[in-house]
Amino acid sequence: MQALIILGEGGHTAQMLKLVDLMGPIYEYSYLMAKHDQISEGKIKTAGPVYRAHAPRTKDPKFLTNIRFLLLSFIGELLILIKARPNVIISAGAGIAVPISVWGRIAGVKIIYVEDACRLRALSLTGKMMYWIAHLFFVQWEPLKEKYPRAIYAGRLL
Repeated sequence: MQALIILGEGGHTAQMLKLVDLMGPIYEYSYLMAKHDQISEGKIKTAGPVYRAHAPRTKDPKFLTNIRFLLLSFIGELLILIKARPNVIISAGAGIAVPISVWGRIAGVKIIYVEDACRLRALSLTGKMMYWIAHLFFVQWEPLKEKYPRAIYAGRLL
């Protein structure tokens, strides 16, 4: 079973790597992170191929710049999906998860999303999109389960 783990900067990476530790050696892992992320790769303890893609959004306020990055992200992540061939894609909040999850859903890959632990009352922008894409959508706080009935509340998962 091949699991593609989406790493984001900071807390997203910490949560996902903790989840990898909890899941143990039953999967073969590969990782996807943004090209500009210089920290996450060094924190990986369970070896696997590392793929990098453009983040779908930038902090640049120019509309055309953001459209360009979104298109680069969608194209690049399609190629990564073809190369990695995962059975499941697992993410915890990083925006880079959205394009590959769309492609994965189309290709029949199972998508698991864990909303970030810091989200107590409202979903993140990524969470709002992934709510409709993911096969399993976990929240870590009960008030979110009340607002989003398809969500699975299982307490603090990470």
